[in-house]
Amino acid sequence: MDFQVVYFIAGFVTILLAFAFFIALVAAKLSGRVSQQVFGLIEKILVGGIVLGIFGMFQPWVLSGYRIGFQVLFFSTLAYTVWSHITPQDGPRD
Repeated sequence: MDFQVVYFIAGFVTILLAFAFFIALVAAKLSGRVSQQVFGLIEKILVGGIVLGIFGMFQPWVLSGYRIGFQVLFFSTLAYTVWSHITPQDGPRD
């Protein structure tokens, strides 16, 4: 087996495990501490970033829009993945 394949797989698994650990750490620190209003606002901002990133990637006018759109889409998707593992505070129960 070629060592490049082994290095690639080892690097990929390392990055994946580090991201999973980061998600677990952030979820443990913030779950139950974020109000529902703030949670909803941040969630909407992240979804808006995903939509803007997709628009930037598919617009045909400016090449730099593609690069910026890709970065916005990438980071918004990663942030949404982390944010979706956080549980907001319980609201008032009737």
